[in-house]
Amino acid sequence: MPEVKIIPPVSQHAERLRVAAYARVSSDSADQLNSFASQIAYYTDVIQSEEDWEFAGLYADEAVSGTTTSSRNDFQRLLKDCRNRKIDRILVKSISRFARNTLDCIQTVRELKSLGVTVLFEKEGIDTEHLGSEMMLSILGAAAQEESLSISRNLKWSYRRRMRSGDFITCSAPLGYYLKDRTLIPDPQEVPVVQYIFGSYLSGKSLEEISQTLLQASAKQEKRWNAAAIEYILTNEKYIGDALVQKWFTPEQLPFRRQRNRGQEKKYYIKHSHKPIISTEQFEAVQFLLRQRSSLHFAAYRKKESAFTKLLVCSYCGAVLRRRVNRGKVSWVCGQHLQGKELCPQQKVPEPELLEAWSRLCRKLSENRESILGEMLSQLEEIKWKSRRNKPGTEELEAKLAELIRQNHALSRLRSRGMLDSAIFIEKSNRNNLEIEHIRAELAKTAVPDRIVETIRDTRKLLYALDSLSPVPREIIRAVVVKPDRFRFLLINGLQLEEAREV
Repeated sequence: MPEVKIIPPVSQHAERLRVAAYARVSSDSADQLNSFASQIAYYTDVIQSEEDWEFAGLYADEAVSGTTTSSRNDFQRLLKDCRNRKIDRILVKSISRFARNTLDCIQTVRELKSLGVTVLFEKEGIDTEHLGSEMMLSILGAAAQEESLSISRNLKWSYRRRMRSGDFITCSAPLGYYLKDRTLIPDPQEVPVVQYIFGSYLSGKSLEEISQTLLQASAKQEKRWNAAAIEYILTNEKYIGDALVQKWFTPEQLPFRRQRNRGQEKKYYIKHSHKPIISTEQFEAVQFLLRQRSSLHFAAYRKKESAFTKLLVCSYCGAVLRRRVNRGKVSWVCGQHLQGKELCPQQKVPEPELLEAWSRLCRKLSENRESILGEMLSQLEEIKWKSRRNKPGTEELEAKLAELIRQNHALSRLRSRGMLDSAIFIEKSNRNNLEIEHIRAELAKTAVPDRIVETIRDTRKLLYALDSLSPVPREIIRAVVVKPDRFRFLLINGLQLEEAREV
């Protein structure tokens, strides 16, 4: 009978979790300082009370609208650090601090879970580490969302009541006016400019011709005159003393993003709200002429979306090139050059030139992917590895950091037992926290730079995109700088390659 020997399991040393906290603090400067300091102290105590946790930082945004995550800079920094594997767990006071948009909340939590990052919502007692948390999270997130919607409805009701009473005044004055005591007053210096614009258009001048004349005359030098600016002035009812309000509105669905009111909501036309500078007859004649010219030139100005839209950049002025079709021939023209040839000397780019250069670039990248991109990726990985190696002084800093954290933990225990005066606790904790932040900043200098991690990720994306038979431009390039004799392609990983302009 065979002899069986049981080999006992080796005890595994559990790695310490890197725990960060997210908060939203008062936008008032004095309150913000106190709130931020108190939350640092609170979360430092909480995290240090767990032996297998280490403090990974506090991320805080001002207490502005929490309905969208994109407007919160520190929240975005927190997500970026999670994606770069710098954080294992996040502490948040409540769901409403994290997000008041249920969809954003759920999507963010799911992304974090896929990265191996868990979130603990203290007030609700929800921990995404456990199964079943998502259902409760969605319920409570919906309640926070409804609270935000209620605030929005109250504000909109107030605005609409003022609109109905004719008491709603714009926060900024258009050209030709200035605001005084919440009333639009004609500006004697700017009124002649507005009258010239209306008179010139009625005399037969085009929008481009009027803008060129104003540019050459240096009228209102801080304003960049162009056809769009002239058209906006010609269609603005404020110049006849009236005001059309709620041209834009914010829907009651999250996220709250302003939209042009194309009949979805009521508009309020307030007559004689201020002194006019253009007669009603002149204004109506201009509107008729605008409609007439628009119907004649609609087909010529209709745009088609292209794979290169907003990717081509002029090497002379930095403006984006626009796609134009003339008698069946497609070309790309600098936006500044369209406003006036004297503004930019860039000549039009025939689309066949661009497509041929793009084809050559893809072919060369595919044929030389290992010698160019593979070698670049290897060098980046080596830099990343070297950055992670221990550097002189790193061990001493880490030991000092651990000692300061241990001291703070001991101070917290003494205070909780009533054995340490609050003033002494705050003084010593603040001193230790300042030194902790300084050491973390020093250690961050030895960490792998974010740009290295991002470049490695983008290079891998580029290699993946090249596997396709016909790569999409936006998957490979960030921009194309158009020069007189060549194109400079800026790849998504920072690499720059040039192709001659030839068919």
